[in-house]
Amino acid sequence: MGDVVLAMITKDSLKRVGSSIFANVLASTLQIPYKTLILIDDGADDTASFVRNWLASDKELLMAKSNLYGYANPTRATARQTAIDMFRSNFKEEWLMFVDDDVVLNPGWWDWVSENKVLENPRVGEVWGINWDISPQREMFLSMFGIDLQRYLVRKFHERGGCHDTLYRRGAIDGIRIPPELHVYEDAYLHYYVYRKGWESAINPVGVKHYHQTGRVDLRSEKEKARIAIKAAVKYGIIEYETMRLMKKSRMKMILAYLSLLRPLLGFFPMLTVTVRIYGVGKGLSEAIKGQYLKVWFRWQVLRSIQSGVTHEAGSTTQL
Repeated sequence: MGDVVLAMITKDSLKRVGSSIFANVLASTLQIPYKTLILIDDGADDTASFVRNWLASDKELLMAKSNLYGYANPTRATARQTAIDMFRSNFKEEWLMFVDDDVVLNPGWWDWVSENKVLENPRVGEVWGINWDISPQREMFLSMFGIDLQRYLVRKFHERGGCHDTLYRRGAIDGIRIPPELHVYEDAYLHYYVYRKGWESAINPVGVKHYHQTGRVDLRSEKEKARIAIKAAVKYGIIEYETMRLMKKSRMKMILAYLSLLRPLLGFFPMLTVTVRIYGVGKGLSEAIKGQYLKVWFRWQVLRSIQSGVTHEAGSTTQL
């Protein structure tokens, strides 16, 4: 069945992910019945050459840089939109599948789709595989509160989407124009676009192994990424966090939203238990402090942004 076109967006993937993991990512896609790979590469390393040399002779490679759509620089949004436009202009296949450069599809990903006849369901416009963590940190932390990791990850997907390993039906993404400024949340914009057009999302429990970047948390860079995320979420109506929803309802809900700042503080000692088990006492203490501090800081920035009027009233907010 050759009704799928594969797409990847990359930027210095060899340098950032590493050739070994990246090769495993590519190899895992072979279970998908694609004939063509659309590669949008906006980096300066040898990622594009690596993909070209790796690809089997029976596969076609269609490669490009981002179309900037009037924006100053390439972003994740311009890369995703370029891949979508190339798919719509050059192919008749029904499904476009994005696979990120840091996820390895688990064996049986496509078998699950086939056996459950997911693509034959005319109501399904999006198929997402669960992005299972490589590190046990999140699962260990959630288990302390009796929270099932799979349910948590699925809930997060419904809140903000994700393109780690996601199939999109042609009709579900027709007409989309992802705002080119979205360095983050371009996947959330895409998910909400599909959802608001009335399409259903199917969840593939087989999923992927997600190789998040590891190493010590850099507070300055994490705060900068968070500021970009908050601006995008508020401007485009991508409401992920419960604090944003609460504050829009009533003054009492606003008070509850501020009280939510206590949650990361209450979670410090459970998180410390986890990080010490994984990293040892020294690094574990440092990582727990920085991680929970960032959660408090992020929630505070969201609350300030909404209360100061960054979120426009209904009718003036830029919506999907």
